[in-house]
Parts: sequence; C-alpha cells; structure tokens
Amino acid sequence: METALLFRTSLVLTAVSLTGGFCSGLLGVGGAVVLIPLLLSIPPLLGAGELSMNTVAGITMLQVLAASAMGMLAHRRGGYTHLPTVLAFGMPMGLTAFVGAAVTRGLSSLVLEIAFGVIVALALLLLCLPTRGLGGDGYTFTFNRTASALCGGGVGFISGMIGAGGGFVLVPVMTGLLRIPMRVAIGSSLGIMFLGALMGAAGKILTGQVEWRYLLPVIAGSLPAAWIGARVSRKLPARTLRWVLVGILLLIFAKTWSRILL
Repeated sequence: METALLFRTSLVLTAVSLTGGFCSGLLGVGGAVVLIPLLLSIPPLLGAGELSMNTVAGITMLQVLAASAMGMLAHRRGGYTHLPTVLAFGMPMGLTAFVGAAVTRGLSSLVLEIAFGVIVALALLLLCLPTRGLGGDGYTFTFNRTASALCGGGVGFISGMIGAGGGFVLVPVMTGLLRIPMRVAIGSSLGIMFLGALMGAAGKILTGQVEWRYLLPVIAGSLPAAWIGARVSRKLPARTLRWVLVGILLLIFAKTWSRILL
C-alpha cells in the first residue's frame, strides 16, 4: 500500500514540476514560487498524500538549484546574462541563503507559509514600481555593486528560509529598485539563484530537511520544462513577460493567503 502511494505521489510531483520548471525558464524565477502552493494543494486533491511546508521547502530548494542551472545555460546562449550582476548579487546571496535555510529547522509550517505570503506581497509591490527596458532589449544601465550586494544578501536569507530560489523577488528588485532592463534581469537572475540555491540546498541537506524520496520526481519534471521555458522567453516581448509574472504572483498571493486564513 505504501509503495502504491509513493508511486502515485511521484507521478503527481513530476506533473506539477513541469509547471514550475517552465515558469523558471520563462520568467527567470526558480520555479519554487509556483511549486510551493501547488505541492501543498494538488497531491491531497489527487489522493497522493499531503506534504508539509517544511517538506516542500526542502524539496523546492534543490529543485531551484537544478532548474536555475538549466535555465541559466539556455539564457546565456541568448546573451542575456550580465556576469557582474550575477556575481555581485550571487555571492552574498549564497552566504545568507545558507543561514536562512539552517535557522528554519525549528520553525512551524504555518510560520513558513506566512513568511512566503508576505514575500509574495512584497514582490507584487516592487513590480508596481517604474521599470526600464520593457519595450526592448536595451543593455544600458548603471551597475551599482554595493546596492546589488545588499539586495542579494537580503533576498538570499529569505530564499533560504522558505525554500525558494528568490527569483520571484529578484526580478522585481532588479527592475524596480536597481533599474535593470527586464530581459537582462530575467537572464541574470537564474545565475544569481544558482549561487544562492547552492548554499541554500547545503543548509537544508546538512540540517536534515530534505525528503529524498520526493526529490527525483520533482527534478525530472523541472529540468526539461525549464529549458523549454527559456527558449520561449527569448521570443516574447519583455512587457509581456512582466505582466505574466504579475498575473502568476497575484494568483499565488490569493491562493497562499486563502490557505493560511481559511
């Protein structure tokens, strides 16, 4: 009976991960912002068991590591990865992601869900700020290393805590606060997330927060979908990508807070 349930759960996780992986490559997010609410709600609906927020956070941290690596390679081929931004954001993000992942060991699932809901709301607010480069692929922008490092450190701690790569916050921060063109922000955020997820995953693994039997199905669905999403992203206007991200975050905001409050 347990083997049958595990098989059913694995199939559901693989199917759900296709969505998260595609969004990862398309929008420069790690996919966890989509996967977290789906992994919490879809398996019970399909009779595949229920996963706690702690379990989901451990799985998605490693999923982000794999999907961001795949998406970064695809976007780099298109020339949309700005290496100085990747390093300035990614190095401090990796350090604080490890800390964020480690300190959540004793926190309840409810606290983690509330934290996730607050961060989604923050990302939506940042997307409402004026941005540049929405109408084209302009690369002209002022690179501020100090501001990038400070933002990367803050996003890293958050991403490590909730088990997300932080891309759904990174892209709004890069476009709204640092005025980086949208398409460059998407391409660079995947490289940044890879560095952050590398340390965040280490923190989750070393503190025993990864449910390994669920990990392979999630990665199996995420990797090919991330590659496809990145190829589609290069063909869409930057303005369209921004509004797709806004729409997804609005849906996730509503779903997350309805789950918390009801």
